[in-house]
Amino acid sequence: MKKLLIASLIFAFAATTTYAQKGFLRGKITDAQNGEALIGATISIPGTTVGAVADFDGNYSLPLEAGSYSVKVQFVSYQVKTIEGIEIKAGETTSLNIPLASDVASLSEVVVTAQLIRDSEAGLMSLQKKSATVLDGMSTEFFKKVGESNLTGAIKRVTGVSVQGGKYVYVRGLGDRYTRTTLNGMSIPGLDPERNDVQIDLFPTSVLENVVVYKSFSPDLAGDFSGGTVNIETKSFPDTKRTTVSLGFGYNPQMNLINDHVTYEGGATDVFGFDNGTRALPVANPTERVPSNPQELAAVTSALNPNMGTYRDNNFLNTSFSLNHGNQIDKDGYKIGYGVVLNYQNQYENYSDTQYGLYFKDSDPSVNELDLQRIRRGALGRNNVLWSTLLTGAIKFDKHEYGVTFLRTQNGIKEAVQRTEVDYEETGQTLYQDVLAFSERSITSPTIYGKHNFGDLKLEWTNTLSLARVYDPDNRTTSIAEVVAPTEGNPGEYSIRAANGGEASRFWRDLNETNENFRVDADYKLNKFNKLKFGVNGLMKWRSFNTYSFMLRRDESISNDPSELLSPENVYNPQTDEGTYLQGDYQAGNNYDAKSSVYAAYAMNDMSVTEKLRAIYGLRVEQANMFYTGQDNFGNVVYNNEKTLNELNLLPSVNLVYSLTDNVNIRASYGRTLARPSFREKSISEILDPISRLRYNGNIDLTQTNINNYDVRFENFFKRNEMVAISGFYKQFDGHIEMVRYANSFDEVTWRNIGGSYVYGVELELRKNLDFMMNGLSFGTNFSWAESSVDMTEVVVLEDANGNALQTEYESRLAQAREGENLSTTRVMAGQAPFLINAYLNYADMDEKFNANLSYNVQGESLAIVGVANVPDVYVAPFHAMNFSVSYNFGLDNRSQIKLGVDNILGDVKEQFWKNHDAKPELFSTFDPGRTFSVKYQFTF
Repeated sequence: MKKLLIASLIFAFAATTTYAQKGFLRGKITDAQNGEALIGATISIPGTTVGAVADFDGNYSLPLEAGSYSVKVQFVSYQVKTIEGIEIKAGETTSLNIPLASDVASLSEVVVTAQLIRDSEAGLMSLQKKSATVLDGMSTEFFKKVGESNLTGAIKRVTGVSVQGGKYVYVRGLGDRYTRTTLNGMSIPGLDPERNDVQIDLFPTSVLENVVVYKSFSPDLAGDFSGGTVNIETKSFPDTKRTTVSLGFGYNPQMNLINDHVTYEGGATDVFGFDNGTRALPVANPTERVPSNPQELAAVTSALNPNMGTYRDNNFLNTSFSLNHGNQIDKDGYKIGYGVVLNYQNQYENYSDTQYGLYFKDSDPSVNELDLQRIRRGALGRNNVLWSTLLTGAIKFDKHEYGVTFLRTQNGIKEAVQRTEVDYEETGQTLYQDVLAFSERSITSPTIYGKHNFGDLKLEWTNTLSLARVYDPDNRTTSIAEVVAPTEGNPGEYSIRAANGGEASRFWRDLNETNENFRVDADYKLNKFNKLKFGVNGLMKWRSFNTYSFMLRRDESISNDPSELLSPENVYNPQTDEGTYLQGDYQAGNNYDAKSSVYAAYAMNDMSVTEKLRAIYGLRVEQANMFYTGQDNFGNVVYNNEKTLNELNLLPSVNLVYSLTDNVNIRASYGRTLARPSFREKSISEILDPISRLRYNGNIDLTQTNINNYDVRFENFFKRNEMVAISGFYKQFDGHIEMVRYANSFDEVTWRNIGGSYVYGVELELRKNLDFMMNGLSFGTNFSWAESSVDMTEVVVLEDANGNALQTEYESRLAQAREGENLSTTRVMAGQAPFLINAYLNYADMDEKFNANLSYNVQGESLAIVGVANVPDVYVAPFHAMNFSVSYNFGLDNRSQIKLGVDNILGDVKEQFWKNHDAKPELFSTFDPGRTFSVKYQFTF
């Protein structure tokens, strides 16, 4: 990493010392009606022989001496367009995308000024206007306009999009199961391979061409989504040679530069996001039982890392660093584009008063108020390190383009919890808990691709190999039970014996996954009004998952200090047969191997039925298989590469676009999509989460979800960078997969198929320039409302030993209903928010020196955890996020930029609540993120 960074800096410096005296005029020439590239269109300087021809992507590059120019753009059967007042600066690139209007009758010429067509969002607006599907998105110019440096902040402006946990995208309130994230159209696993979506804070906006959210289905998209497919496009050919270096700091008064940050002694390489062996598994053969021989038992126990307790320490500011270098080199007959991006982030979180409360419904149905069972309260400290490398390279000839992309990300999250747990219902006992956790996640993903133009036939192919790992080494939990409460002069008596309610455990978890994704797509233009598209693709996955869990045992009483458990004098002594010793054996149910494959083929037709009506229809065929190898802990159920899923899916779609005018569309669409269970869900594994203490049990009988999607939309692109749109959608789910609790175990969950589910809603979007108030001022807002329903009579929460249904969720709720409670047979879908509001106010001066942005985001109360039996539901309270940022460019050629920001201006708190009929909501969990102030300096060479 360090060598790569130094080499990149040297390369970037060398590149910046060789600026040519000429500048460049670069852009794309397209058909103003359908947005397609005009291959072979010419752009020239009148009165000279200087000119260029658009390539098969419609892109052109024209080197010019510094000065002011007029250019003429021509193509057969299109208006000739002359553009005046184009300023070219030495060593810089001026970008100009040019749409040409068809004018077969008169072939008249139109003259405009450069200011009138240099539209910061024209390209993306044109893409939305001419798209075959319902979509929203953002362009690279929009990223600059709102001043966001990474995708997390920027994407929240997209209609119907929210960001969960600061990094995961939800579309139309539907979670990661129904949201798909792709990079340049290819599937890559996120840092959590259990999720469909990818951690979007990996991507700095400076390297992105655009981000498009597809909300309706067409056959050229993968079929496993419903909410939306988020496609992140990187730049293959940067507009200009540019090297940018930035350094940023963040300060939160509650979390940074404090002396009581909860942490523990980790490894020297934690700061780089990976463990250096400090947390290595000391057991030689973890698939066998811990040896009982006294000498061997003492040796293996002594080999453990002795740290079991947390402590308070100083921490630093949040820091970030990035390096971005890219260039486009024009040669005779070909051009080369390349880019290098390095990012590093180190963030601290410290929640001094977190709370987790467990409440049950009262046994008396006349009592509405909830009974307090247990409360965990204490401090949580987290150190999150994330770095990524993105390398791109491409070469383009007259009719062919070849490129490579290499993505590497590394994420290390170190967590320490120091809390007290009190049992209020049964024993009144107090437990003192320390949790030491570390999770190391990485992705390595190289991609190769090619684009070819054979006249009316265009061919593209891509192949991506992704290696993902989630490694949780030596996560430690100590629960020390207070047997005798301390009094004056008496320190009390404490124990980790299970009989007293205590526990000390350690576990290692390792997930390795390999993905291979390929696709071939072909476009064939039959004529101006009819185009065929067809292709094939495949996605193959191989996963290995291993968990090794052990307990620390000690029969003697201990002090209330977990760090003493494995101190040399307290480790098991074979001579005295006393002390702390390791115990445990291999649990086969926590380990499995799995693989899957999805092979697909599709064909679709894009046809102009009339001058105003366009129909895009087709069929996608997907064959999906899953295989599982594993067994339960008793060896009674064994799977050996057994096929657990075998589905042939026919996924038709129809998209209709009626153009009332050139700028006004009415859309209607239908598409059939699906959602498949993940490897963890479709298994017999039992996985314990060390922080929440929930146990996740797989369900090998899960089947896929089939979804019917209906969309309508009215959109008006009425002025430059201005639009208004209203959309309606309806989605019907057959076999919707949802996580549910067991009726007889409140701390265990599993996944089940649920029938009879649906969601429908409305979206409104408005983008408006406020030049009448102030030049450069703009406003944008979008609102989403959704209604969802799940039929609880089809949700099984209790089974007999043979898997037969004994009780449904509705029956369970009915048995625990309060007096006077009218219980419906339906409820909302888990995770589905009833409304979502995004809004921003932006100011950018005409000289592009100063930018200010105020944004606001909130989503309505949503069901987070589905209750069962006497356990009530948990809801997420609305979180009102208001952020402000301001940036200023200064110095020579405005190459320096300073950016200031503040997040969570309103100081809102993230809370979840238990809710029951006519009862006061009780706190389930609370986290106070405080306000974060940031400053970043950026220099462009």
